[in-house]
Amino acid sequence: MKFIKTLSVALLSSVLCAFFAACGDNNSTSTDQHEHFEVEGWNLYWPNWELAYSVYRGKADTSLEVLKVNANCMSEHISIKFLDENKKEVAGPSDDEHSLGWEVGDSKLLDIHWEGGWGFHLKGIKEGETTLILKVNHHGHADARTPEIRIVVDKSLKADECPFQEDEDED
Repeated sequence: MKFIKTLSVALLSSVLCAFFAACGDNNSTSTDQHEHFEVEGWNLYWPNWELAYSVYRGKADTSLEVLKVNANCMSEHISIKFLDENKKEVAGPSDDEHSLGWEVGDSKLLDIHWEGGWGFHLKGIKEGETTLILKVNHHGHADARTPEIRIVVDKSLKADECPFQEDEDED
């Protein structure tokens, strides 16, 4: 039994070492090193550059209203800016190795429409409350992530009543 415990600890230690070393430790002997994108915070903006959500070092700005979208409607475009250690806004990575990722708490209530780059739309599906976590994906993992962002999906509206209309593809 003691042998199994020792073997389990050794195996777990090896897996954790491999996991933490996999993404470009500067002292690594691996030739496959990747540049991580490290940020201290996130600002989300509406199209008029009104701040929709802000978080710095894990603490959300509670003076801002909760993000809302109506069921059956798409929100306006939301743009992301990142915050460095001095709370200065910086652009997201522009290479092909980084991309926007997300986790929706309840996908029966909310969907995300990504347009490429560092922006997206919220799509309300059904009335209720859920959460959203945004991520900077990089080689199968997240370099950065937000804490859970509270999203309220408000009452259902007909498409012609939605405050923001999706752009229709022109033929």
